Amino acid sequence: MKDFLLFGAGLAMLLVGGRVLVAAAVDIAQRFGLPMLLIGLTLVAWGTSAPELAFNLTSALKGQTDLVMGNVVGACICNMGLVLGVAAMIAPLAVEARIVKREIPLMICMFVLMLATSLSTPLQHAMGGRLEPAILLLAFGGYSCIVIRAGLRSRAHNHPLAKQTASASIVGGTRPLGVAVVLAVVGMAFLSVGGSVASDAAGAIAVQLGMSTRVIGLTVVAVGTTMPELVTSIIAIRKGQADLAMGNVAGSCLFNIGAIFAACGLIAPSAPTLDAIPSIVTMCLLGLMLIPMSYTNHRHISRVEGVALILVQVGFIVFELTRSHGT
Repeated sequence: MKDFLLFGAGLAMLLVGGRVLVAAAVDIAQRFGLPMLLIGLTLVAWGTSAPELAFNLTSALKGQTDLVMGNVVGACICNMGLVLGVAAMIAPLAVEARIVKREIPLMICMFVLMLATSLSTPLQHAMGGRLEPAILLLAFGGYSCIVIRAGLRSRAHNHPLAKQTASASIVGGTRPLGVAVVLAVVGMAFLSVGGSVASDAAGAIAVQLGMSTRVIGLTVVAVGTTMPELVTSIIAIRKGQADLAMGNVAGSCLFNIGAIFAACGLIAPSAPTLDAIPSIVTMCLLGLMLIPMSYTNHRHISRVEGVALILVQVGFIVFELTRSHGT
C-alpha cells in the first residue's frame, strides 16, 4: 500500500508539474506571436511529455531500462489510441496536411527502426548500444529545427487564425512574463521530484505483483503520464483548437521516441528484447492506421475511427496484462 501511495503521489506531482510547465511555456510563446500549430507541435507537445521525460531519465539513471522501454512505447500507444480516440469522439478531428506529410511519416520511421532492431539480432548488436538512440536524437533534432524555422516564417501577423490566444484555450489566460518564468521553474521542480518518487515506487510495485517493470511501464505508468496530453487535447478540442490537439499528439510521440527514448538510451544503452515486440508492433499499427484516417472524411478523424483507436488501446492493455499474468 505504501508503494501505491508513493506512486500516486509521484504521479500527481508529475501531472501538476507538467500542467504548470505547459501553461508557463504557452504564455511565454504567445508573447512572440507563434502560430498555433507550432505551439502544439513543440511547446505543448514537449511540455505535456515532461512527466515522461522526468520519469524515464530518472529510471535510466537508476538502470531500470525495461521501465524506460515500457513507458516510452506505452505512452506513444496511449497518445495515438487513448488521446486521439477520446478527442475524435468529442468532435471529428481535423488533420493538417503538413502533419500527414511530415510528422506522421517521420513518426512511423522511428517506430519501424525500433521494430527492426527488436526483430533482428545482428541489428541489435549493431545498434543496440548508443547508435540507435544517436540516430533517433539526430533525426528529432533535425525535425525540430525544420518545424521551428517554418513556424517562425509564418508568424502570427501573417496568419490571423494564429492570433487566437492559445494559452486561453489551455489555462484561461496569459500571465506576466516574470510569473510565467517562475511557474516554469516550479513545474520543473515538481517534475524532478515526482519522477524520482514514481520511478522507485513503480519498480517496487512490479516486484510485489510479480510483473516485469516493462509491463508496469506499458500500462499503469504510460496511462498515468499521458494524462497531460489527454487533458490538453480535450480542452483544445472543446475550444475549437484542432491544430493544437493533433499537433500535441504527433509532437508528443516524436518527442517520446526521438528525445526521451534516445536520451535514456545514451545514458543507459539497451536493445529492445523479444518481449517488447508485441508492444512495438501495436505502436507501428496505430501509426499506420493514422494514414488512411488522415485522408478520409475530408481530412478528419471521425468518431467511429476514434472508437477504433480506443479499442486497439484497450485490447493492447488487456493482452499485456494477461500475458504478464500467464508468465
